[in-house]
Amino acid sequence: MWSPLGGGLLTGKYRGSAERRLSDLGMVIHTESTGQKTAVVDTVLAIAQETGLAPAQIAVAWVRERAARSAATLVPIIGPRNLSQLDSYLGTLDVQLTDEHYTRLTEVSAVPLGAPHDGIAASLDRLEGGAADRITAPVVPVA
Repeated sequence: MWSPLGGGLLTGKYRGSAERRLSDLGMVIHTESTGQKTAVVDTVLAIAQETGLAPAQIAVAWVRERAARSAATLVPIIGPRNLSQLDSYLGTLDVQLTDEHYTRLTEVSAVPLGAPHDGIAASLDRLEGGAADRITAPVVPVA
């Protein structure tokens, strides 16, 4: 998984700042260009605050946890620019997210499935004879 920090976006360091990549490159790989991206950054920062860990550690721990729960092999490809960043990344090896934290991050970052999924989901109750609330869907692991 390339750029688990979204080019620094998930560290929160670019909020209200003209820090290096924003000004040096004249662009950033990722910006808070959508409400969902802002919500993801907000959630990473909130969990970092709750746990006392760095936002980068939360983001990398989340990627590692996704890899552990996935049927596919996921390996975060980190790109520290200095020894301090490398130490922070290595500290992530000892970080264990709670199920609640993992769920919050996964739900806020879920990619909208679009058509035809959205249309089917909107019609689900009708398609299930008006009993969608009484039908238990199978749990499918996210890959």
